[in-house]
Amino acid sequence: MSDFKFWTPVYQLFKPDEPLMNKDLQDLYVRRDDSPVDRLVNLLAMDDTSAKFLLAGHRGGGKTTELRRLEQKCVSDYIVVWVDTDTALDKYNIGYAEVVVLIGLQIVAKLTELGWKLPGKLEQELLASFARITYQDKLTGGGHLELPKLFQDLGMLLKVGFQRETTTTREVRPALSEIVAKVNEIIAAAQRDKPKLLVIVDGLDRKDFGIALEMFSSSLMTDLNCHIVYAIPISLRYSSAFRQPMQSFDKCLDLANIPVFKCDDKARSTDEIDRAGRHILATVIQKRVGKLNTSYSKLFHAEALDLLCEKSGGVMRDLVRLARTSGEVALRKKCSEISLTVAKDAVREDRQSYTIEDYQFPELHKVRKTGQLSTNDFDSPKYGRIVICDELLHNKLILGYQDPEYGRWFDVNPILSPDLERWRSMNPENLRSL
Repeated sequence: MSDFKFWTPVYQLFKPDEPLMNKDLQDLYVRRDDSPVDRLVNLLAMDDTSAKFLLAGHRGGGKTTELRRLEQKCVSDYIVVWVDTDTALDKYNIGYAEVVVLIGLQIVAKLTELGWKLPGKLEQELLASFARITYQDKLTGGGHLELPKLFQDLGMLLKVGFQRETTTTREVRPALSEIVAKVNEIIAAAQRDKPKLLVIVDGLDRKDFGIALEMFSSSLMTDLNCHIVYAIPISLRYSSAFRQPMQSFDKCLDLANIPVFKCDDKARSTDEIDRAGRHILATVIQKRVGKLNTSYSKLFHAEALDLLCEKSGGVMRDLVRLARTSGEVALRKKCSEISLTVAKDAVREDRQSYTIEDYQFPELHKVRKTGQLSTNDFDSPKYGRIVICDELLHNKLILGYQDPEYGRWFDVNPILSPDLERWRSMNPENLRSL
């Protein structure tokens, strides 16, 4: 069959923007040796203070899925508070103020949901602190404030974001510290008769480098007295500008991409296929197809599946997106299976979502040649002075991997390799000077 009804279940099976959750996490998750979850569980258990951890990785690399696994493993020993900044905060107008207030809000909401009643004095003090931010530009109407109403109003405010001038006024800056202090009192009171709190903050890894740098440089991000795990952008992880602020956190753990090629003994990319890595990626697709009936058992030709694994670069979301695009292409071509030809067309389509600027090609060449990042910069008309590799990492033009023997290494996203080779062939004189 090659009709709409045949391909619809395939399309719905591969949703690149949805992490695995609940039953799908049990049924479809493919274990990866580099998962930081078990290590995080152990570190949290051994720390008797309030540990702050960072989890770095590429957008779409599987961090949310791994954090959901962390949540599952910790739910019996902790009160786990999941904070989704993507749904609760404005995507663009966001800073440490919004994040800190949201975390405090979610902690109180979770404790209330579990039936824990705030001591009266603490509740009123917290209300007063939140109200200073929520109603600073308008009258409250003089009525009696209650948590549900204030939470509703504050939630609406967080969705738009505080005005930048708001977070720098003499009135609000102390209010943020006051909120943290009051939430810490609530945490201390709650943990006297309840398990310790673990806050997992997802979504901040999708923020632009400049916003993320300013956010995680604020001491308020580490001032809450409970365990917190933050997802951060990979460009922040490897930026020299973040080395000092990173010292405020207990540890930064990495979720590298699944390697599709091997590196050499100097941690440089090679053309040697990483069979183990590609097997993991192929299993991700095969497990999903396995949920369908037997008419889909030979949906992906072996060479087509291998190409999709290679061109995903080991980025989970990109792998799932390529599988979905392959189904779209097959439907248009009236095919009943995903052949190598269909897979090649899907790769060409997904390649169009990437843009390479002229000034980025020399840096791509160097990364392919050395396997490492540089601090070379560029004066961008849009962003000012930028470190090129920070930008390349953020936009997934280069990808990071971890070899158990040779350590961290980087390579050009495989879907862009033809572009780099084309540039090399057209600029032989430039290669001699690089």
